[in-house]
Amino acid sequence: MGRKQTIDRDALLDAAERVVMREGAGQLTIDGVAAEAGVSKGGVLYAFPTKDALIDAMFGRVFAAGDRIAEAVVARSGDTPEARISGHVEASRDAADTMTERSIALIVNFMRSPQYRASANEYYGKLLGQLDTSTPRGRKVRLALLAAEGAFLLRGFDFHPIGEDEWRDIHDDILDLLLR
Repeated sequence: MGRKQTIDRDALLDAAERVVMREGAGQLTIDGVAAEAGVSKGGVLYAFPTKDALIDAMFGRVFAAGDRIAEAVVARSGDTPEARISGHVEASRDAADTMTERSIALIVNFMRSPQYRASANEYYGKLLGQLDTSTPRGRKVRLALLAAEGAFLLRGFDFHPIGEDEWRDIHDDILDLLLR
């Protein structure tokens, strides 16, 4: 009787990100991830039964990391829409090391048909839907989220170079000018 093989899902997700970085999002395949991770195709399929499941996991892992940071802000400040958006902005500011992974997950997710954008629609709908944008404060909080996401797009997709110091300054400005 052999030992039970374990599949490291995070290692497979790391391998998928490397494939996308090296070959482009359109070249992400189960075979490619298996080769990159040094496991069999069956091993990848054991962890992720379909390519869509793999992409969903890439997307979910990135947003879960940000959610953990945001939840810490909510725990400190109370569960309010403003605290949730502040947490999102702080997570974006502090997640420079996951910028590439977040970009990859978004690119790969959005290359699929529109039905797969539902998770992003749900995520942002929940964040924005709790705001009372009929008030000046609610509009400022909404603007803070949109500013942080705009900065992410510029940096994450290499539309404009933003160094680490400027990245922190941008997010600190968003927090100071719009959320404090």
